[in-house]
Amino acid sequence: MRPRSALLMIGVVAMVSLACAKRTIVEVPPRMDLYSYNLIGVVQFSTESKGSLAQFATQRFVEALQESQPGVRVLELGKAEDIKREVKRDNMSFETMRVIGEHYGVGAVIVGTLDVEDVKPRVDLQSMIVSGSVSADVKASLTTKIMETSSGATAWTRSARTSCTVAQVGMSGGSVRFDAKDPERAYGNMVDALIMDLTRDFRVSYVSQ
Repeated sequence: MRPRSALLMIGVVAMVSLACAKRTIVEVPPRMDLYSYNLIGVVQFSTESKGSLAQFATQRFVEALQESQPGVRVLELGKAEDIKREVKRDNMSFETMRVIGEHYGVGAVIVGTLDVEDVKPRVDLQSMIVSGSVSADVKASLTTKIMETSSGATAWTRSARTSCTVAQVGMSGGSVRFDAKDPERAYGNMVDALIMDLTRDFRVSYVSQ
């Protein structure tokens, strides 16, 4: 390589290195500021699946929410049917949201629907004999919303989907029951994958500039 070309190459490398050295990491605030609601009510997620799956998923969602924005105040309201009975309403309309806000003192309400479909059991005779349960390949989706109680408007909504294998699933008459003694081990990975995707708008992110 000619001396002049070598010097030119060294200069280019030096400029690129300098440019890279000046890059900084910038913190990007969460898309959703949950602190603004003062107190957030969470309705237990609804699902057609039998067992404790909805309760387990709701609890994991609340944990992820508070890990993302520590100090956010959450009031777990229970099942939708119990809430409607308490506030004397027959649906979860925007007017019901206003009534819930007044009754419980919450600025927003989080609702969600968990669907599990395309269940394909993996038959293991030993597992069926010992525990009466099987593992299964499933497709799951979780859709959540934040509804403001002052107006009933949807302030945020997001859906997540995943496909995975779950364990300790009960099968009866063609229906599936999620009632594992250890839900964390049985279907924790499925729930965590959905929750991690759903709550990304609640977390701080970082970009390089």
